[in-house]
Amino acid sequence: MRTQIPVVALTLLVGCGNPDLTCSSSTTLDALVMCIRTQMPQSGSNGYVAPTNAERADWQSMVRQMLQGMCDFAPPAGLSGRVAVRTFTDTSNGRSYCLLMEVRDQNGNGVVDSGFGTFITYNNASRQLSHQAVHPIADSTTESQALAVFRDTDSRSFLMAGAHRDANSAASSCRPSFPESDASHNSNTMVQATNEALLAYYGTMPWFAIQWHGMAQSTCPMTDVYPSHGRDAATAPTDKISMLRQNVVAAHPTWDLDLPGSGMCSLNATENVAGRLLNGVPPENVCTMEASSQTQRFVHIEQDPNFRTAADWAGPIMSTFP
Repeated sequence: MRTQIPVVALTLLVGCGNPDLTCSSSTTLDALVMCIRTQMPQSGSNGYVAPTNAERADWQSMVRQMLQGMCDFAPPAGLSGRVAVRTFTDTSNGRSYCLLMEVRDQNGNGVVDSGFGTFITYNNASRQLSHQAVHPIADSTTESQALAVFRDTDSRSFLMAGAHRDANSAASSCRPSFPESDASHNSNTMVQATNEALLAYYGTMPWFAIQWHGMAQSTCPMTDVYPSHGRDAATAPTDKISMLRQNVVAAHPTWDLDLPGSGMCSLNATENVAGRLLNGVPPENVCTMEASSQTQRFVHIEQDPNFRTAADWAGPIMSTFP
């Protein structure tokens, strides 16, 4: 006897394609980020696909809704089926977060189709901080570090780029000496779209974006950690990175933490497009114009490999941003 499949069920079977990459088995934020990391376009894959203007606008509309406390809503039509917005409950602390992540894997190769990235918000945050990992994998462990500091300091949001910085061989049309997949040096990314949305959401309210980066031990050999505000300029004692240095050294007296103006390191993030944006450069000019002043909203932290343990940073971050 032949079993007849209902038309609706048959339509679902035919149209289902390859399963989405939802990291459904991840039950903690730590496991979630590690899962997402494995399914993003990797180095040399040429798998990063820059978003269109319409896709950027759709992404920003979701970021705005998440910052306003909404979650579990349907993505705009232009990103429907390609990204998901859902409540994620971390079983390690019982807290619920709102998660925006790319899920579509059209060709079934275990890698998302575009490399858009991940954005997470926490509605009960006590600190208006956005912890960002824009060079996942490349800056080893910084994605896990940024996530853990976000979680352990009751911060508002976490942002992770969706592809290895060297995923594509093509040059960035924004900063041609860098690949187009490098979210620090390309304005046409969802990382930059998110920072534009964050800037618009907060307006004049105080908030800070902290980007966690990693440098080789030989890059600035006399320095363990080097924070900046995205400019090569000496800092005042009241600047946030000066206060951060004071709090880090108080907690870790053996660390060598230097600041711009010391001449100890040149990694001042002056070409970082998010830094330029948050320091007052108009969005349309971030590719060509350096910031002439600093708002302190942007905090860029370079770290040697042995100084990226989140537990070492949670206390100093909470003291600097009470």
